[in-house]
Amino acid sequence: MFLILNSYGFQRKLYVDEFNNILGSYNQEKELLEFSKKNNIHTLILYELNKVHKRFSLENSNKNKVLANFISRAKLKYDIKKISASGENAKFFVEAIHPYNQSRKKDIEKFDVYNLEYEYWNKQASLNGGYYCETYLKEAQIPCNRVGSFNFYLGTLTTMKLLAKEQSHPIKIEAYIGQYTNEEVFKISNNVDRLLIAAYVDHPARSFEYVKDRLKLLSKIKSKIEISLIFSSEMDFMGSWLRKNHFKNAEKIFFEELNIENKNLTKDLNFHGFTYYNYSYFKKALSGYKINSQKSENTYVDEKY
Repeated sequence: MFLILNSYGFQRKLYVDEFNNILGSYNQEKELLEFSKKNNIHTLILYELNKVHKRFSLENSNKNKVLANFISRAKLKYDIKKISASGENAKFFVEAIHPYNQSRKKDIEKFDVYNLEYEYWNKQASLNGGYYCETYLKEAQIPCNRVGSFNFYLGTLTTMKLLAKEQSHPIKIEAYIGQYTNEEVFKISNNVDRLLIAAYVDHPARSFEYVKDRLKLLSKIKSKIEISLIFSSEMDFMGSWLRKNHFKNAEKIFFEELNIENKNLTKDLNFHGFTYYNYSYFKKALSGYKINSQKSENTYVDEKY
């Protein structure tokens, strides 16, 4: 497993929910950062930045210092390598996320990743009456269907990519994705550096089977973008398993199944580790594991990054 981690440039990411409540609270910030360091989290993906923007005006360098201080502290003192800003539409990146980065002089205070969270494959959300249709598509005069929703998604990625090119500070573009077609992922792969692919199962032994068809599509188009698999710590998914097993074993099991079922994929694709959804659920799961198990946390070899 140690060799596998080296081969894939292994990184571990964490979606941070309730960030608006965490930011500005010394104790809650410290708890998040200590938890992340303890569990070798390399990237924090920050949710609720729209709420943070309402509190602190992210484009204003005098008001956004609280976020700048959090980001720099995470990197300097807690071994966080990257901070990712999550949003669901181009306008938010143009008006809040990108201006924040431009307002900060020090690279260590800046976002390193722009993350798109928009589920164009969610049929209900994209049809008439659905969240995406009513919030974005109708206003932009885009058809409320999968094709229209996908075009909105792709347009947002294009804007994010253009914004990233405006900065001297290197910015990666990443996107969360569930289900996709060959044509869709081909277009997406030309506009992102990394895809976070949902592997929402209740047992890691089923994770490769769940994502293998989507991985094969990426292999088919010879995509070399980075890939991170998302494990959900919700009780409907892997939460129960994680309360009884060390989460690092889930990662090991996925790669074991991958090598058994389709070893060629390890050569064809650019695996970049795992992403955990989300901080609240993951913290509860690990707390449950600590209570339920007497196993040593040193049973898994994890490289120091």
